[in-house]
Amino acid sequence: MRIRILFICLLFACTTWARTDSIAKTKVYQGFSGGMMLHTGYLFGQDGNAPKTADGRLCSPQGALFGIGGALRVHLWKHLRTGFEGFVSTMPSAMTDCRDVLRNGSYVRVGCGGVLADCCWRLDKAWPYIGGTIGGGSMKGLYILEGDQNSWTPDANSTFHKQSFFYVTPYVGCDYCLTRKVHLTFRLDWMLAFHKRELCMPTGPRLYFGFIFCH
Repeated sequence: MRIRILFICLLFACTTWARTDSIAKTKVYQGFSGGMMLHTGYLFGQDGNAPKTADGRLCSPQGALFGIGGALRVHLWKHLRTGFEGFVSTMPSAMTDCRDVLRNGSYVRVGCGGVLADCCWRLDKAWPYIGGTIGGGSMKGLYILEGDQNSWTPDANSTFHKQSFFYVTPYVGCDYCLTRKVHLTFRLDWMLAFHKRELCMPTGPRLYFGFIFCH
């Protein structure tokens, strides 16, 4: 509930700022932008529902992730931008601290999408921005403790788990204007995913970079 209130306050602040500009006779619609972004990051935290190895070790992987996604924004007044975004992130077993236990083919994958709003300052060559996203998604975990993804034999010790969640993601970033219509963007965020009011694990920061096209 507190996170929802913070997001509503952020959106209210952006809207209030935009209204101030409208009073100064700034036109409402300022165009739109969209593009694709690659990202990397690090997930950590122990998931108590993860499977255990034969010797009783909790197999809850932590490590680097990689992914891709995109966003579409409508620019309103002078500073407000709102729209939608969606991303898919994968943490392969080879990049986790459990790579000595998890077999080839194991992974943790997060897919999510939601509504975003941010405040952007349009300077000469740089457009810094700060905002947040609210939405939903799912986290899938495949843990192969015996066998291999390349074999066609049944694996006696494997676990697959899928969990839906509600999430809030605060973010901060900056666009570098290559041209008036093509921007190189950098962004840092931290997704807070919740299932039944509990924080989903693993969680962590993500760094994005990509190209944004403005119209």
